[in-house]
Parts: sequence; structure tokens; C-alpha cells
Amino acid sequence: MEPLEFCDVCFQRGKPNLCETYKNTFTKIIALQFSQKSRLDKILNRLEIRPRSVDKRWTIVIDSEKRKEFLDSLWGVNVTIHTLEDHVKVITRLYKPEVRKLGDREQVELSSKESWEEFDPKSRDWAPLKVDTKKEKFFAKVNMGNVLKCSSFEGTEYFRTYLNTDTPMLAPMEKRAVYNIVSTIAEPITAIWQSDGENKHGFIGYDQLPNLPDEIFNVLRRLATTDKRMPETMIFENDDFELVKTVLGCIKIDLTKSSEVITSLLDKKSDTPIPIETIQKERLQVMLDIIKEMGGKIETEKDSLTISGTRGLVKITFVDNDKSTQDGTMVKISVSALEDPPRFAEILFMIKKRLGLLDLPLENTLSQHWPIVSDNDLQYVVQTAISWWSNNPVLATKIIGDGEKFAKVKEWNNKIKEGKIRSTLDTITLGKIIKQKESN
Repeated sequence: MEPLEFCDVCFQRGKPNLCETYKNTFTKIIALQFSQKSRLDKILNRLEIRPRSVDKRWTIVIDSEKRKEFLDSLWGVNVTIHTLEDHVKVITRLYKPEVRKLGDREQVELSSKESWEEFDPKSRDWAPLKVDTKKEKFFAKVNMGNVLKCSSFEGTEYFRTYLNTDTPMLAPMEKRAVYNIVSTIAEPITAIWQSDGENKHGFIGYDQLPNLPDEIFNVLRRLATTDKRMPETMIFENDDFELVKTVLGCIKIDLTKSSEVITSLLDKKSDTPIPIETIQKERLQVMLDIIKEMGGKIETEKDSLTISGTRGLVKITFVDNDKSTQDGTMVKISVSALEDPPRFAEILFMIKKRLGLLDLPLENTLSQHWPIVSDNDLQYVVQTAISWWSNNPVLATKIIGDGEKFAKVKEWNNKIKEGKIRSTLDTITLGKIIKQKESN
């Protein structure tokens, strides 16, 4: 997901220096003057925050406890910022809470007898449409002003019904526009917010939020986090309840707190070391390979790794918890960090600095070693390669890899060209990278 995809309307009067791309993650989108940068560096040093490069953008990630102090500090240094609270104020003004009533049910001619569906405002879902054949033409009865979806092996197309004088017609539409229409005709529903036992997090299941406009889904995903143990659930900070309620309220979804408590995540978190042999081999191998490239020596035990360099050694264990921690030479790494490139890079940087290992460009090195195990891995690899193509085409071809990794990238690109899937990434540039790779 491109977090800034729907910020154009926010930036009509000019872009800020920093934008909150995800909750507590701030990215520089226009350059800072020297005086601004010097003052900002002092703030970051005081708060012990280290900038990193994410998709070649200057980025900082802040602990929730430091968020308010960081934002308050910016007032005095003339650094402009666009927070997620600011984004919500702008986006929610685009939607009106009234329900737009549909027109009469009329018979409309369809282009084919493929799988047709009509949006049902009451259930907020798509309902199969009965298609009749008359004299080799196809017809269906639909409400005027509603939207239709046609699915075939070539992909999915969307339409809106309307009256041209007295003749029912179909107008082709982009998916994004269709789902914004859906939000105006859908009837009000209720979604449930469940908190954890410590009132730190709130949980909303995806199944409670059917067919959201892209703009609304974008801001929810930026506010939320996900956990592989609860893949069908968005997880928010408990303090963001009113903000999320505002977002959903603009499309007639009433967010209500439940008295039931979610405990499954808390029950499964532990600081107990995970046996090395149970960690996903592809992910662990990335760490081992890069540490060796930096000159580190590795000894593997049952539930730990001992890594040594010119300045001593550290003992690493992997835990099923949210955060990675360091206490002297003991390092506990969250196993989920092995699936998150920015967090992974932070850990490698800490090991490199602590042990005096070779100073490799970690973001570049990590992207070249990164395996494609999930769809998120694929998106990261492709997006990183595309971002490097104009400045370093050789690196871009190395990032998409060889063998199985390259085959997965190529297969995904072929599905894009065949219309089987869609993507907001620059697939034209990806095609150039693949062509260059094959010519080599």
C-alpha cells in the first residue's frame, strides 16, 4: 500500500516537511533548510530517535510514549507536519452521512452473460444478478443509480446504471469511484471494537467492514497494525478509538465498544526463547548471511546465536513478543521483526555497531537477500527494485534476485499484464528491470 496515495487533497496548499505515513512513523516529503534540520536533529537526539531509510525516504519511527513530546517540540523549530489526525479531518469532510436512495428497478442490456453482481445497500455486499437471454442479447433488472460488477477470466469490470432519456444504460467506472458510490447508498451498520485485557489495544475484524472506499481503507490501515496470529483483524492503539469512530462514521458505520475482552494475543506473547530450528529458515538465513558478509562469526546453539566481532560478542535469542530488546550482551529479537524490513535493518545496524563489523549499506544489502515468502515480501522486493532503477539499475536487477525469487517476481508481473491482478506499483519500470535481468 502507498500511504500517501490519497494525500493529494490534503496538500492543495502545499506539502509539509514531514508526513505521518503510518501510526508513529514520520517520513520527510520535502527538503528541510539547514537551520530546520539542525533543530530537528537536536530534538531527535534528545528523544533518542535514529532516522532510517525506508524506500529511499528519510523516516523516523517513534514510540507511542514519545509521540506527544515530539509533536510539541516541532512548534518551535518551524518544521511543518501532517499527522494522521490532520488527514482524518480532511478525508472525512469528503463524505456525507445521508443515504442516497436508489431509483426504480428497470431492465438494462448487458454486454455479456458473464458473472454479474449488483450491490445490495442493506447487506453492504454484492449479490448475484439474474441474467436473461432474449434474441441473443442479455438483460437484467437493476435499480437505477446502483453499481454492478462483472467478473470474467480477463478480470473485473465495474459499471453504474443510469437513465439516458428513458433508456436504462450502463456507464463503465473505475473501481475506486464505484466504492465511493457504494458508501453513499449503503445503509447504516454497526461495527464492534474489542479491547485487550490491559486496555492498550482495540481490535476490529475485517469482516465487520465490508466494501470500504479505498480512501477510508487507506487511513484505517495507516492507523492500524496487523499480527500474523490474527490476520483477519486490525489492531489499533486504544487511545485512537474516537479517531477510528470518526473515520467509520463518515461512511455510516457506527463503531461501538464491546464489553468482551480479547486475550488471545496476550496469552501467546512470551519472552521464552524460541528454538532456532523452529524459526522460518528463509528468514533466519537472511540474518546469518548478512552478518557473515559484515565479518561476524556465528555459533549456533539450541535456542540462541552467539555472534562475535572485533569489539566482543552478543548472544541472540528469538522471542514471540512485539519488541526486540538489548541488555548488555544479551539481545532478544522479536521473531516478527524477521518479516519487517525496517525493523530487521535496525537490528542489523545495532549488531554491526555493537561488534564493530564491516560498514555495509544495510538497506541495499537486506533488499538483495530478502526472500519472497508472502505477498508482503513480494511487494517490498518489487517496490524497492523500482525505486532504485533510475539511479542504480544494476542494484535494481540484483534486488529481484535469481532462481526462485526472480521466478516469483516474473510470475507476478505476468499476472499484471494478463489482467488477473491489479497493482498501484510502476509495473512499466518493473518490466524494464525484468528485461534487463534476462538480457544479463
